[in-house]
Amino acid sequence: MSIRLIAVDVDGTLLNSRKELTRPVADAIRAVKEHGILFTIATGRDVLGLRRFADLLSGEVPVITYNGAVIRRAGSGEVISETCLPEPTALEVIHQGLERGFSVIVWSRGVLYIGQAGAFSEGYSEMYGIRERELEGYADLAKQGVTKVIWAGEPKLIGKLESSMKDAPIAGSESSTSDPSYLEFMAEGVNKGAGLQTAAHALGLNASEVMAVGDGHNDLPMLRWAGRSVAMGNADPEVKAEADFVTGSCDRDGLADALFALLEDE
Repeated sequence: MSIRLIAVDVDGTLLNSRKELTRPVADAIRAVKEHGILFTIATGRDVLGLRRFADLLSGEVPVITYNGAVIRRAGSGEVISETCLPEPTALEVIHQGLERGFSVIVWSRGVLYIGQAGAFSEGYSEMYGIRERELEGYADLAKQGVTKVIWAGEPKLIGKLESSMKDAPIAGSESSTSDPSYLEFMAEGVNKGAGLQTAAHALGLNASEVMAVGDGHNDLPMLRWAGRSVAMGNADPEVKAEADFVTGSCDRDGLADALFALLEDE
């Protein structure tokens, strides 16, 4: 069956290592859209971090944000699905992060909070063009709804914790890395794969009609779910091993190559 929807990660996939959207990649996206294929984004970012990509998205196509915790239509902003961490889980994840000495980044109802800001959380708010708030009284945040929590720290330690959390997760949570310095926590069952399934079904599509492209561990669930999966050349070996195809790196316009290869196959 032909591919009718393409979902791509942002950092390290859509953007190169300098956070640039290159002309070859933008041209390739326009080419697939001209062939009637829908294009969307699946990211750990909040919707605020996607404003610069609005012209790339296909009309009212669902956009997957917060690693699948919030799915909304690109044009109208209509929320299709939203899943917050259970209140006790949010409290425990924030508490453990602070106790372990990490910078703790919390998204609650579209507002960004950072506790114990440090070197590994620097620049996070600038990525969204907003000012963060100090993380205080986080019990109130847990009650009103926490979409995602990030522990920001030294990559080697984050990598070890990612592995240990797979074996012994904090109850009610699911976690993965989107960057070597960021361990991200969402509600149990929330990930890009489940998010992509929800987005596809909202369009009346099944997995065989969907292509996913990514580079990080948080992309693995959507690569596994999609009928056609592509790992970037800059992806970890584990991610490449799960994909149907491996394209060039983000610094060599690998996404453009993957999209044009799809058009040749179609």
